[in-house]
Amino acid sequence: MHGQCLCGAVRIQTTTVTTLNVCHCGMCRRWGSGAFVSTESTQVDITGKDLIQHYASSTWASRSFCQQCGTHLYYQLNADQHTYYLNAQLFDLELPIEVAQEIYTDHKPAYYPFFSIQSKKMTQQDVESLFAGGD
Repeated sequence: MHGQCLCGAVRIQTTTVTTLNVCHCGMCRRWGSGAFVSTESTQVDITGKDLIQHYASSTWASRSFCQQCGTHLYYQLNADQHTYYLNAQLFDLELPIEVAQEIYTDHKPAYYPFFSIQSKKMTQQDVESLFAGGD
């Protein structure tokens, strides 16, 4: 599956997308003006790496974007640099694709009712417990 940023300078190739993850945290909403919809992959080939800017958005993760056009590319946990949470909007996705998980659901604004399908939902406390090594 092939995707790219708005200007085409950064191109990403990955395996076929079958599920999506949705994050409703305030940081993701500020980063992209809404929920961050991503697909998770460890098999990623990136062209234009020299044009990617990384931003340490927290003590445990970073966000990456194209320096030329500003397109949000992916999110990575510092503890797992082999897994990319790729911006799903980089790809021309064919439906149906299942939303596997929503996180920070307790931060989801009431003004957007989408993603109300039956997917796994995690609150801020659930997510932070998971990242801290809890269940």
